[in-house]
Amino acid sequence: MRVGLCLLVALGVGLPGCRACESAPGSRGDAAGVADAPSSARCTPRTGEHLGIPFVKVCPQDLAAAGATFEPFWISAHQLGCSAGEHDSLACPSVTSLQHPAAGEARTPGMAANTLAAVVEPSLAQSVCYMRFAGRIPTRQERALAEETMGLASVMVAESAGSPRNFSFLRLAEWVTETPCQTPNASKCSAATFPSGPREPIAWSTLASCEGTPLSADAGVPLLAIGEVCPAPDFSWDAGAGRLPCAVRSPAAKPSIIGFALSCRPPEPLARHPEDDIGKVAAFRCVLPESATLGGR
Repeated sequence: MRVGLCLLVALGVGLPGCRACESAPGSRGDAAGVADAPSSARCTPRTGEHLGIPFVKVCPQDLAAAGATFEPFWISAHQLGCSAGEHDSLACPSVTSLQHPAAGEARTPGMAANTLAAVVEPSLAQSVCYMRFAGRIPTRQERALAEETMGLASVMVAESAGSPRNFSFLRLAEWVTETPCQTPNASKCSAATFPSGPREPIAWSTLASCEGTPLSADAGVPLLAIGEVCPAPDFSWDAGAGRLPCAVRSPAAKPSIIGFALSCRPPEPLARHPEDDIGKVAAFRCVLPESATLGGR
């Protein structure tokens, strides 16, 4: 089996392969059962940067109306990324990283960036978080809280190969654990994926590279959830600067913006799907404790 080489952006960490991408319909059911651990920690600032990676802080007041109590935590605003490897390596999946301020937070929503996501084994994901950030991969509950409050999700936009043309909004699964993993070896922490449910491989050659513009009012086009399909029979890459005829809805429970309009570049014809078992690899984010000192953004 040929294995690609992926390098973590801004970290210089070698990864033994960005080897699979997968999609699964999203569900916020994973957020059930908020931890019953009150915190007196202050929840400012809300954004920061560590080793070149942006982080956001998730706080109990984000879900105050629901009576949520949990320890605040930092989570990377997008999945850890990679660059294309060297000779004969495989491409990493192109994803659009959704994120916006928590409801009521005085911060201007930013663009949803296009990134190349590192897709690795859980042991490597936990090792990177532990050794490079003094952190860990998130628990399922933390990952669900981050999505409900700040809309953190990564969307893959796959163009149909046949006619009529359409674009599928697919989710890239991420590693989580059921309880905090306090060792660099994820094999001791029962790693699983978020969201739960079946995953299917897709052809990486169909993935467009998209950026998202925040929408605070009517999008003027259909607003679709992750997992839905955007009909585009008359779409042309040569017209409209790659603006898709559908926007993606924010996955947050009470979003501060309704979603993102998508402007895309065509799929790269040389990208191909790897042959590895998709059940063994996923994307990942890192979590840091609330007490972590991060640089401002």
